[in-house]
Amino acid sequence: MMILILTPRLKIIADSIQGFETVADIGSDHAYLPIYLVKNGRVKSAIATDINSGPVEISKKALKSHKVEESVRVRQGNGLEVIAPKEAEVIVIAGMGGILIRDILDKDAKVAESAKLLILQPMRDSDKVRRWLITHGFDITDEELVKEQDKIYEVIWAKPAAAVKTAEGLMLMGDKIIEKKHPLAAEYINKKMSELEKVVAALEVMDMVSCRERAEECRVLINYYLEVLQWVQ
Repeated sequence: MMILILTPRLKIIADSIQGFETVADIGSDHAYLPIYLVKNGRVKSAIATDINSGPVEISKKALKSHKVEESVRVRQGNGLEVIAPKEAEVIVIAGMGGILIRDILDKDAKVAESAKLLILQPMRDSDKVRRWLITHGFDITDEELVKEQDKIYEVIWAKPAAAVKTAEGLMLMGDKIIEKKHPLAAEYINKKMSELEKVVAALEVMDMVSCRERAEECRVLINYYLEVLQWVQ
């Protein structure tokens, strides 16, 4: 019997899924998350999707190896276009950039809005994801930071809300992370500030209006992180 061990960022997602029957993992790659969820009784059935044929074929082989072909279906397609509204109670989109996640949600908003729970793990630009969720009638119910090797990842949980709200502020970090003074928050913020400071240093040597404007935008973001850092420490 093959043992499936998830990476920390996928394990924190899997551990949060309970009390649901169906899950769709968008951009599933090797279908590890759906297989794990079914084998561990977290859900009764799952859908694993990917836009490319290579990962789809690998996923199908993985289903056979773990003997879950009857419970996990693999579909090839772009984002949520291969999922019908209300077909999946939980929709997971992990391991993509925040802009791509936002675009996937926006393109098939009816499918996203029909789910009972969205679990999103943007690799960058998480503010774009938060803004989309809030302006499309979702409540961000929880957020986590998880460390995998030398990287820190953000995970966002969201459920349909009673009313659409206004998205205000920069939203570079989740309110839930700040409120709980997450133990990884300071390390995460310092990494972000270091990246921005390198960008500013590179821009300052270029005598162009656009570069000076971008450098000033980066300084605004650094100041935001400095304020948050004082709160979470």
